Amino acid sequence: MPARDVVRTSVLSPPWRRRWESVLDLDIELHDVPDEAGAWGSIAGFLERCAAPVGCVSIRGVPLSVYHRTDDWVRAVAGKSPRSLSLALPLATPLPSLFHCDPAVLGELELRCCAIPAPPDGFAGFQRLNRLDLDDVVFTGGNAWAQLEAMVSAAAPTLVDLRLQNIAFAVADDGTVPGGGWVIQAPNLRRLVLRLRIAGAGLWELGPLPNLEFARIFLNDSAENIDYVQMFTAISNVRELHIGNFDMATQAAAINIFQDLLWRFENLSILRLDTNFYVPPHHLFSLSRFLQTVEIK
Repeated sequence: MPARDVVRTSVLSPPWRRRWESVLDLDIELHDVPDEAGAWGSIAGFLERCAAPVGCVSIRGVPLSVYHRTDDWVRAVAGKSPRSLSLALPLATPLPSLFHCDPAVLGELELRCCAIPAPPDGFAGFQRLNRLDLDDVVFTGGNAWAQLEAMVSAAAPTLVDLRLQNIAFAVADDGTVPGGGWVIQAPNLRRLVLRLRIAGAGLWELGPLPNLEFARIFLNDSAENIDYVQMFTAISNVRELHIGNFDMATQAAAINIFQDLLWRFENLSILRLDTNFYVPPHHLFSLSRFLQTVEIK
């Protein structure tokens, strides 16, 4: 039941209120709650009344007038050992209380338009994550690229689903983005979605991904900066591959590498390319008889 209905019915039935407050593993959904009569102002109190542990916590549709309170809400549920946490905010706000979640319990983390500060000293990472989904997230600490790398690596034994889109690192005082190379080390991944730009996320590369089944990668950076041989080799075990945003005016070398390495994709059955080809991709058309699905846009 959506949280607003839980609260509304609690007014009508005090026994029901006492009942839901004692339910273990309660899934909490706060989606587009109308900001009437201070509804969002009472969210922290509502979350604090929920019994521990809680199950899935999802908060989205937050009004601009209260989005800055999000960390208070995270703090309210962090001590209740949530198994899943999903936040979608209208503007990015720091979430230091995120690190108060039990790293041995949190299995899914989905953040939209959030800011992640540097972790506290001694924090070893969320080691039980099986799904990590970050979109429009900025890492504000120093050496932020190392923080993201450590975040993924800490969850490597259990992480099977990773989505990183529009990731950014904090801008330095001189207006530049701190540079740094980082590696995605998650050998048990089965699903990978990447949409990263060097301008925001620095230089990145992929470690071995022997169990990967699905990859969707949008390549927006020059082949001079990305080792495409290493990248395509890392994802060569996939069954479904979606590659987008090639600009052939500057990345002809990348597509040539892809052409040469595509024959190594022995498990590939579905290929989708969303790209601007400088020359007709006859070599890809010739592969259609080996694949179940080929889409070129």
